Amino acid sequence: MNERAHASALFSRTLMRLHCWLATAWLLSQFPLSALDADSVGRLRYGLLMAHRAHGPACHRMLQQLIRKNRDAHADLLIELAMMAVSIEAPDTARELQAKASERAVERYTADAARRLQAVQTATDDGTLPQRMGHMVDALALPPGELLTLVPVSSRYLELWQLWLQQTQRHVPGVIVAMAMDDAALESLEPVHGVAAVDAREFFTWGDEGRLHPHTRGVLWYVRVLLLQALVERGHPVLVLDLDAIAVSDLQPLLDAHAAADVIAQQDRSLPMDVTREIGFVICCGFMLWRPTAPARALLKRYAQESAVERDDQLALNHILARDGLSGQTRDAAAMRFTSANVLFVCPDPSLVSRDQASGTVVRHFHQTGQTTAELRRAMAIVGSETPGTSM
Repeated sequence: MNERAHASALFSRTLMRLHCWLATAWLLSQFPLSALDADSVGRLRYGLLMAHRAHGPACHRMLQQLIRKNRDAHADLLIELAMMAVSIEAPDTARELQAKASERAVERYTADAARRLQAVQTATDDGTLPQRMGHMVDALALPPGELLTLVPVSSRYLELWQLWLQQTQRHVPGVIVAMAMDDAALESLEPVHGVAAVDAREFFTWGDEGRLHPHTRGVLWYVRVLLLQALVERGHPVLVLDLDAIAVSDLQPLLDAHAAADVIAQQDRSLPMDVTREIGFVICCGFMLWRPTAPARALLKRYAQESAVERDDQLALNHILARDGLSGQTRDAAAMRFTSANVLFVCPDPSLVSRDQASGTVVRHFHQTGQTTAELRRAMAIVGSETPGTSM
């Protein structure tokens, strides 16, 4: 990065913290993407995303200037430009850039990601992707009205999956719906009793050592929201529970205590930081229960549409909340409550659902830092190491 680009990148951080979205995007768009580091490219995309609703024409002009400036860019940068087009709701431009990236790519990893991203964009634009999610759900033949727990699984985390599965089957009622992201995950999931496997392999590109392409990782969060929407629309309460969110005691009393809630979700102070600064917290999408109420279904429709643009479920949901605003916010020892978009949200106190592995009497949702499952078992005082749920 040259001196001018470096200085602009540093200043763009200040602009971001001040929520000067259009200025952030304009400043960084003065350089070819090859002159910027990965963080600066990410800020450019985020600036465009956040500015495009108020400054749509300006953002579209900026993107066209970026495309001209980067017309000879390699395939990875064309994918970055395509994702910027997605962020400002320019799907035709996104598909064109994804097609060029696929043609220009030297590595199979990049070419495959570009093709899969283009397929997702096409299926989003013609409306067939949500329909396919519905067909996948119908094929599972799930018990009507049953509580479902939705989780993505890949081969890289199969050891953690065994710990998560043991604890979920011990403490969470109902059926687990697991999104198999690769061949090994699907093979591991299919024979497990109490687990309904969704074959989601078509959406993801894997490189060496199980490396998921960063932009197909964004598809994961989008597809998970579409599955969540399809399940809730069919009358199921659905718990979204990440693999690094481990149940350590019976979940049912917590659910019963908040029977009036449309959504029960973990509160956090993390991404998107602009929402944390604005309302004081964010909803963490690694632990949230959606009930099949009319307000929740209406919000889920918007949530899916927003996730198609943002390609990050947590950013999408929290930006909706920030735009709609909160009302009736209260807090006691058990939970925080508020209403947004006619949806009653309840956020359990961190003493119940924590953001670390050392506390949380019901669920411990921790940050993965390379811990072994043996270390996690010791830290959370989990006994028993048998493989649960294997069919006879």
